[in-house]
Amino acid sequence: MARILARLGLSAAIAGGLFFWLVNQGFHVVPSWEAVRSCTAWWAVPAYAIIFSAFNWLRAWRWIYLLKPFAKVPAGTMMEGAFAGFLAIQMMPLRTGEVARPYLLDRYAGVSKSAVFGTIAIERVVDGLLVSVWLTVALFLIPASRGPHVWALRLVPLAVFAAAMVLLVAFERSPEWTSRLVARGVGLFSKRLADFTSGVLERFHKGLGALPDRRGFWAFSAVSVLYWGLNAVAFDVLARGCGLDIGLVGAVAGMGVLAVGILLPSGPGYFGNFQVSLIAALAMFLPGGAAGSNVEVFIFLNYVLQTGLTIVFGLGAALSLRRRPVVHRARIAESAEEV
Repeated sequence: MARILARLGLSAAIAGGLFFWLVNQGFHVVPSWEAVRSCTAWWAVPAYAIIFSAFNWLRAWRWIYLLKPFAKVPAGTMMEGAFAGFLAIQMMPLRTGEVARPYLLDRYAGVSKSAVFGTIAIERVVDGLLVSVWLTVALFLIPASRGPHVWALRLVPLAVFAAAMVLLVAFERSPEWTSRLVARGVGLFSKRLADFTSGVLERFHKGLGALPDRRGFWAFSAVSVLYWGLNAVAFDVLARGCGLDIGLVGAVAGMGVLAVGILLPSGPGYFGNFQVSLIAALAMFLPGGAAGSNVEVFIFLNYVLQTGLTIVFGLGAALSLRRRPVVHRARIAESAEEV
């Protein structure tokens, strides 16, 4: 309980600090109704909601390609677990909600949590690589003088996620050697941290047995490209509906900067990080910088629609899951032995 309260306190402090900074900059986190009405085209909100629903569905559905090689999970259970997990990731402090999906599939489908963690590791690395590549390409299409962090945003995320991909492949090929190498490197700073890291790597390696076959992996990757593409389209549609002409390149960059920004420690619902990330992204693509009512309305609507629709999908899925029976893996194993 003390640990949970500490995380809640830290996340609230982060959100409060960023909110204070935004207000000090003269940014209206919640613009007036008049501003929203005057700056938003009538079609912008419904169009964004439809596209968001489509790419959120793809985000959940693609998980089936990672689960197929080792578990027969009913599609309905998988989708409900995914949507409820997305809600937990967004609303729980400091991204502690990542444990929700493994817990839910363990409870309602009898799938090993360690195996599910392996699929989430793959999902995170593929997503990170896709977003980083798109962000890097988009930012190389604009002058570096557009912002003080253009070069860092071009290269750092890509380098980090490429290293993560190399690490995953190394674990698959030579887990013991890779684990020792990483532990030795971390041990240069702290033996306790090295022991902790070794334990985490061992658990992840067990989950990496969930790596899909080649066909499944490429199917997952193809759906991921489509999912992120729809995400960028939704970003561009809402921007245009709010009177911001950033183009598809700006939408891709904005989506990428936001994806990187919300990976950092943040308050519940990504509050603070969400707004600051979009301000930094828009400042690189708008002639007058990220200022004015149109920018405030766009960021407000983007946040409210994403958060609100995630809550709707997540709560609906959670309520549906509660009506399903709890599955016990021990019973599944006994049934398999009898057969």
